[in-house]
Amino acid sequence: MGEQAIVTAAQMRWADQQTIAAGSSADMLMDRAGRAVATAALDVMADYGRVVIVAGFGNNGGDGFAAAHYLRRRRLPVTVVTLQPVAKLSDVCRRHAERAREAGAKIREANGADGLCELDRWLLRAVLVVDAIFGTGLHRPIEGWLAEAVARINHSDRPVLSVDIASGICADRGVVMGVAVQADYTLPIAASKWGHWLLEGRDYAGELLPFAEIGIAPETIHAAYRAVGGQLPQLQRAVVIGQGCLRAAWPPRLRMAHKGSYGHVWIFGGSQGLTGAPKLAGLGAYAAGAGLATIACPEAVWPVVAAGNLDVMTQVDRRECWQQSLDQIDAVVAGPGWGAAQGALLAELLATDKPLLLDADALNTLAADAALQSQLQGRRAPTVLTPHPGEAARLLGQATADVQRDRRQAALALMDRYHCWVVLKGSETLVVSPAGEMYLNPFGSPRMAVAGSGDLLAGMIGALLARTGGGASDELGQVVAAAVALHGQAGEAQGWYLASQLAGVVAALRQAIEQQS
Repeated sequence: MGEQAIVTAAQMRWADQQTIAAGSSADMLMDRAGRAVATAALDVMADYGRVVIVAGFGNNGGDGFAAAHYLRRRRLPVTVVTLQPVAKLSDVCRRHAERAREAGAKIREANGADGLCELDRWLLRAVLVVDAIFGTGLHRPIEGWLAEAVARINHSDRPVLSVDIASGICADRGVVMGVAVQADYTLPIAASKWGHWLLEGRDYAGELLPFAEIGIAPETIHAAYRAVGGQLPQLQRAVVIGQGCLRAAWPPRLRMAHKGSYGHVWIFGGSQGLTGAPKLAGLGAYAAGAGLATIACPEAVWPVVAAGNLDVMTQVDRRECWQQSLDQIDAVVAGPGWGAAQGALLAELLATDKPLLLDADALNTLAADAALQSQLQGRRAPTVLTPHPGEAARLLGQATADVQRDRRQAALALMDRYHCWVVLKGSETLVVSPAGEMYLNPFGSPRMAVAGSGDLLAGMIGALLARTGGGASDELGQVVAAAVALHGQAGEAQGWYLASQLAGVVAALRQAIEQQS
């Protein structure tokens, strides 16, 4: 399976239409979706027994009828409880309803409040409930007896598999439209939807299964971004970061490799009371595979930083010191624990031709200085900004709540304003390229909400920037996304609670990838 694209409902409709125009019928696409749903149902069922498919409106309900046909071919007892009279179904959905009936599926209508007792009767007999009510076509809140039907599914104490997206979740924004089905599993059809990942959508999706391939070509999905821009016209492509990205970022190490083969990261940071942050960034650089890491810190805290580091080299951040070493620097990380009043040094770093990552106090300094912003906008060397939502808000002159309300728009706005790569940290971290390509990180844990985890990530990205020298846009996107994903995967692991411990988990995962690639 290739990379998993993320699309809006309108983009998915366009891709469907293009595929049908190219020769695949709507009937054929629905049949393939139904087969995939049936396979997924068999995979997630805890025990043999009756599958109850709650079919609703539009093609999502049709996919449910198609699934019933394939489940009956596997000799499973199946009941389709349709919330819309069969006579009112579209022609293609009605054909699949007839195929399901001919295969032996029971079809029962439960229309209006009076039909809810029929739904209850079959929910009691189910070992698995398939939610095929609304899908991505929902445009208004679920109310009345339909809301009650959703509530009864949620209260049935039966495992639920949602087709494409949990009914009631907005496919584009991830918000609950009145009420929503609480799925245990969700099977995306043809591509992932934004509603699987944003806001409440992630909580209602349950386990996201690999998307069902139904014959819509990846090229058609990607073309949908150009054809249907919607409210995010800058966005040229969006994908979920997968394991292939990590394997490409950390290939096997060559037998003749040496520390110079893996780059030298310089970390500018540290101030009174914040001497641990650059150390964590240095540990992150080593954990991600850097050959060398050096901390450049103010002279006032140099003794403390130097005494606390056995592995990361230290240097005073005087201009004459680091300028003499410029040829040995492969990438620069600036900001961890830096404190204020570093504008002059930041201007000097922006003037270099080295790949540069700005984090923490470097971002706060940038947000308060229009001259530095202008310098950044004209910079030609690769630059990565790694703000958390509060820092992003300061860079955009917004409230943090505005950033969190639409993280996609905030990340794209940062890219537009500063003409560089952006890593908007938080749940489902987003990586955006200057070309408008977006990578969504599906990995992570609330346990990562601990001081120092962001410093560690800054060092990890710095390590890959150093090893690749920034590289072309495709390569840079791959390595930045890979660092974010590996950081998230380490955060999911058990047995750590400090950011310094997280570095060891990162290193172990990275070494395993190098050995398996």
